Amino acid sequence: MRLWHPRTHRAVTTIRCMRKTLHTLPLDLAAAAHAATLHYRERDALRQVINAGLTDRMIHRTTGAIEALLSEAGHLPHRTIEERICGGGTPVVAVRLALKLAWERGLVTYRNRSAGWNREQRTFALTSTAHPDLDLSLDRQTGTARLVEAYLDRYGPASLRDVAWWAGLSRSAILAALNGGGRSLVAIHAPWTTATLYIYRDRLEQFSRDDHAEPSDEAHFLAHEDVALKAYAETRSRYLGTLAERAAFNQIGEALPTIVVAGKVVGIWQWSSPERAVSCTMFRGRATPAIRAGVRRTARRVAAGLRMGYDGRDRMTSTKSSTRRLPGPLASPAPRHLNEVV
Repeated sequence: MRLWHPRTHRAVTTIRCMRKTLHTLPLDLAAAAHAATLHYRERDALRQVINAGLTDRMIHRTTGAIEALLSEAGHLPHRTIEERICGGGTPVVAVRLALKLAWERGLVTYRNRSAGWNREQRTFALTSTAHPDLDLSLDRQTGTARLVEAYLDRYGPASLRDVAWWAGLSRSAILAALNGGGRSLVAIHAPWTTATLYIYRDRLEQFSRDDHAEPSDEAHFLAHEDVALKAYAETRSRYLGTLAERAAFNQIGEALPTIVVAGKVVGIWQWSSPERAVSCTMFRGRATPAIRAGVRRTARRVAAGLRMGYDGRDRMTSTKSSTRRLPGPLASPAPRHLNEVV
């Protein structure tokens, strides 16, 4: 529940960055991600402005109006911003594209001000007001170097393709960042991929010093778009094994809420709104009876926690959309090889 505390909101920010997707990051890492990815996000936002037939003067004037409004009002939903600025020759599309460009450039910041994990109340505020300590002045090269180092420090060993995909950057940009870094890299090979993997030498030495007990049968429930699953592209077999990617990712590439045991995906789970409970589906041949029992125990704990942060106001009476994968609705039917619900 600390996710909703004002102190948390001050310490992290949600930005569009890697692959133009939303990431909630601590401020120092957000600054690096912003600097490293601004060039292609700003390019695409400006292309939308051109395609809409809007002039630079119109966007500049509208951005100034947005800045003045948010300076007085604080956080506002985008619909409210549109209502207050539109008129007098300012069309809705100009407000929307000016707001998008301002967000990409870091002038405004996003915050979900909903009361629960199952809802979104998207609001915008001036970044200088919401996060006065957020430094968005980093240059692209420095931001890329810090972002790549943060990735490998957390997710190594990984392949160059893994890094490039995750960051949404070119292979040449990744290599330049690695070559200019101050930490020693080691190239290794692992049984789950034929690709060459890279890890920082100090992390490899740390791994070598640690005691490695037998993997636990404890079940871990990962959320929709969990970072541990999304961190890799080329080497996802490290946790999928022989499973097809569609077992853990939907048709547009989003990571489903999965169940992981001993580092391997063994099933998926979902939230049922009518029952306010968690249901689990195990993959055939991936779980022993003991693991299934552990999954049921964990499911009960996860459900109890999710009920604490669930906003059940004004729920729809229809049952057509009653089952949700965190945080969005089911986007596709379950894969055919699923065979058991616990």
